[in-house]
Amino acid sequence: MRLFMNSLSFASRCARSRAALLRATIVLSFSVLAPVSLLSAQDPAAQRANTALPAGAFPIDRIAAVVGSTAILMSDIEAAIAAQQIPVPPDSAAREKLQRDVLEQLIDMEVVVQRAQLDTSIVVNEAEISAMADEQIKQIRGNFQTDQAYRDALVEAGFGTPDEYRSRQLEDLRRRQLQESYMASLRRSGKLVTVNVSEREVTEELAAYEGKLPERPATVGFQQIVIPTTAGEESRTRARELIDSLFFALKDNPNGFEDAAREFSQDGSAQNGGDLGWNRRGVMVPEFDRVMFMINPGIVSPPVESRFGWHLIRVDRVQPAEVKARHILIRAAIDSADEQRAQLRADSVRALWEQGVSFDSLRARYHDERGGEDAIIPEVRTTDLPEAYGTAIGTSTKDQIVGPFPIPDPSAGANKWVVLKLSRVTPAGPMSMDEARRDMRARMQQAYSLRRMLDIMRKETYVSIRM
Repeated sequence: MRLFMNSLSFASRCARSRAALLRATIVLSFSVLAPVSLLSAQDPAAQRANTALPAGAFPIDRIAAVVGSTAILMSDIEAAIAAQQIPVPPDSAAREKLQRDVLEQLIDMEVVVQRAQLDTSIVVNEAEISAMADEQIKQIRGNFQTDQAYRDALVEAGFGTPDEYRSRQLEDLRRRQLQESYMASLRRSGKLVTVNVSEREVTEELAAYEGKLPERPATVGFQQIVIPTTAGEESRTRARELIDSLFFALKDNPNGFEDAAREFSQDGSAQNGGDLGWNRRGVMVPEFDRVMFMINPGIVSPPVESRFGWHLIRVDRVQPAEVKARHILIRAAIDSADEQRAQLRADSVRALWEQGVSFDSLRARYHDERGGEDAIIPEVRTTDLPEAYGTAIGTSTKDQIVGPFPIPDPSAGANKWVVLKLSRVTPAGPMSMDEARRDMRARMQQAYSLRRMLDIMRKETYVSIRM
């Protein structure tokens, strides 16, 4: 997501050349919009005075916009302005423009979250976000000498009790992970279409540096083999037996689908009776998508296997190019023995690679092609690497093999194992003009592509601005 943020920080200054980019900075909020910044100082009252809008500037709890079935309040706008530590203009016209710009951010964020929630391939790692929330809260708590001072700061900043604050942090992190995962899936599937950027636009953007070329960031490139942890045969058999029994119980009683989903389904849709909302073609994984658009409303499908497990699907309604469906997901349980087998397999991959077995052969035999991780990463900034990758790569040099090291696999509730070989290692340093132009063009293209996709999503989502 930092890659998106970097691209859009450049693109936001290009709005003068493309009107559609007036809202290009929206995705900045994907990375920075979190309430923890309100508590980053020892004196929260002073911090709040510097960031909060003047009293009486607008009604706090008036509805500013509705996205789908979700309302965005004026208080949400105020919280976002404070969280991003944006200086509040003194005059009313500039203040209203700031509020409208931040509202556009929040609308785009909500649109992405709602799309991600309907995509069964997007799974939130609850253990990961819980650990992240605890780490953030630990850092914030360290700014205060006593628990009482910390509690007073929370109340002063409008967050209530420590438990209420933690719940809010969890929700923010959950939404952020949904956004990041969904946008990454769009990029992998090629749905972020490349947009042309003219030489004039690149030249204008570079001119903003007034002769000072940007620093070239440290980058690496690598080939990787990602080895998934898969359930053992006994566990897979139990999952298949359960999904079969549910199918035979529901095929003649489709009205019992919702209750069965609440009781048995093993994903977030269970609490809503398996409801996945309205979906267009290509949103779900291919196996699921094909069956969902093939069956008639009211019919329970036979078991469908995807990389997430076994599904039963019931279509509720159909309209042109869309269906409204429910599902029941049953996963084969993974235990520590399964993870150990995956790690041993990863050790074998490293040994074979070191012995000279070709990358293409290892990729064909071992790489998790359905898992979402690209096998070849030509170049990526070291600051954009996930923490596990950055720690494992460290100061490794070109042609060095790294790993195996674990990364989370939310769809399986376990770890995957990564073995990679560095194909390039480029340290940070001053850019040449040619490098600066290439870097600027790539970042602007990414920003324009992202903006175009967000505009398409907004056209397909009910959005009512009432501010």
